This record gives sequence, structure tokens and C-alpha cells, in this order.
Amino acid sequence: MASRKTKRKNLIQILSLIVAVLLVVILSVVFQQWWNNRPEPLPQEISISASSPAGEIEVFPFSLCEPGVECEENEVPTLEVGADEELHLTIPEAIHDHDWYLLTIYDDPAANDEFYHTSYDATEATVPGSVDPTEEGAERPRLVVVEVSAVMIGEDENGEESPYTVTWSLSTMNE
Repeated sequence: MASRKTKRKNLIQILSLIVAVLLVVILSVVFQQWWNNRPEPLPQEISISASSPAGEIEVFPFSLCEPGVECEENEVPTLEVGADEELHLTIPEAIHDHDWYLLTIYDDPAANDEFYHTSYDATEATVPGSVDPTEEGAERPRLVVVEVSAVMIGEDENGEESPYTVTWSLSTMNE
């Protein structure tokens, strides 16, 4: 038969193990609650990285609009992209974790295109500086503007959550 000391030691080990398991469970639940409820960045604070052989820039929203409200437009940054070069866009998780659009605008409207991406479908995009002409014998259309659009949750003037249509715009040619 086990002695009292052995029984007491076993009881202490079992209680210590139960306390440790409870502590791990409580910490896991608290962390999960924090992770699920952490604040998302506001749409106006989110930038897209754009790079070409001419350099790299951060592109902040060109326009940010609540439904039914006229959009305020900001200045469009420029990053030159040559005809034989490519523009590389890196889309942050705050955008690519839901649906987003990429609009490419060329100096020939027939070459313009729009690409729809679902959540986590793409984290980056590469856009050619020029594309094949739509008509035989015509010049290659040059990339003029690239836009990324998404619907995001932001805060209105009362500090309440509200949907916003957000557009990041980038010019690729100096005028």
C-alpha cells in the first residue's frame, strides 16, 4: 500500500496538471478573443506597394466613398512604366482578404481590362507596360493608369462602422 507521502505527492501532481491545463485553455480562449476582435486598419491608412524599374512607391487611396455620398478625390501618384516593362503591385491582406478589382487603363480604350479577384485569390498583380494592339498595324497601347478597388469597412464621422468603396489609383506616365 502507498504511503501517505506518496498519495499526497500524487495528489499535488494531479492538481498541478489540472491547473496547468486550465491555464492553457484560458490563455488560448483569451488570445482567440483578442485575435478575432482586434481592430482592422482604417481604409485611408492602407497602402498598396507598386514597383517598376523606375522605383517603388506606396499608393494610398485615391478615393474613399460611402454609398450615396460624393467621393473626394486625392492626388494620383505617378510611377513610370516603360512599354517593355512591367508594373508589380503588392496587395496587403487588409484588401486581399475579401473581393477586389484591378482595372488597367491603356491609351487605347479597346485595350482596357478589369480583373476580379476573390478573397485570398491573389496577393499581387503584374501589369504589362504595353499590350498587343487590338487592330492590325496599330501601335502597342501603353499603360496609363492602374486602379485597385474594394469595398471595406471604415468609420463615418460619428465613429460608427460603415461600408466604403475604396480606390487606389496610380498613373504610369509622366505628362
